Amino acid sequence: MAATVYREYALLTRNRTNLLLAVVPTAVYLLLFATSLSHLVGSVRYGGRRVDYAEFTVPALLLSAMLAAATTAGVSLFQERLGRMDIQLWSYPLRRSSYVAGKLVVSTALVLLQSLAALTAALVLFDFRWPPGHWAAVLCGSVVASMAFNGLYLLLATVFTDFQRFTVTINVVAPVLLFASPSFYPPQDMAPVLRVLSWANPVTYGIRCLRDAVFGGFGAAWPWMLVLAAVASLSCALISRALLALARAA
Repeated sequence: MAATVYREYALLTRNRTNLLLAVVPTAVYLLLFATSLSHLVGSVRYGGRRVDYAEFTVPALLLSAMLAAATTAGVSLFQERLGRMDIQLWSYPLRRSSYVAGKLVVSTALVLLQSLAALTAALVLFDFRWPPGHWAAVLCGSVVASMAFNGLYLLLATVFTDFQRFTVTINVVAPVLLFASPSFYPPQDMAPVLRVLSWANPVTYGIRCLRDAVFGGFGAAWPWMLVLAAVASLSCALISRALLALARAA
């Protein structure tokens, strides 16, 4: 298991392209998007009160980092499937559960570091005065949400067999999910159709988890954390079954 974690860490960090794609978009959004729109919009209504727009967008920026890291993890699993490396890796003495867990652990750790860096930059750029419990809730929510989205992307990597279709799909899914959820705008300001569809969008629950953690701490965010934890657990079980079915079919 330790060797698997180290291997996944090397795959994610030694490839400079993947590392830059996972880190740079969050920094660009934070420096350009949030700072500019915070002056333009000022404040929005969320949870029955007016909140600063910069604080409102921080969860969306964290989610964008999670989706970028999940994309990298999904591509890694798909490439290993094409080369038949997955069967070699999770054959004895490495179990399928350890193989999947290694990818989830490293991707989640990378997302947590990105979240800490983004929150530190946001604290420097903006005057956030969150209680310590809210900071802890945001970090805990980031871990649970990261595991959920990494699980979903890894599951997506077990569905496709064509490389081009998978590459197009996995790179299009992230922005569609992000902007079809109440990420950069309150739910009540979304178009009616998008508002209904957002309930089937998993990013909506990640956004709600982190945003409620920002403004309400653990007391407001724990229901969403439970939902995301259930998604992560179900995804891991389905990934393991899918890998076994693919191995038998081969």
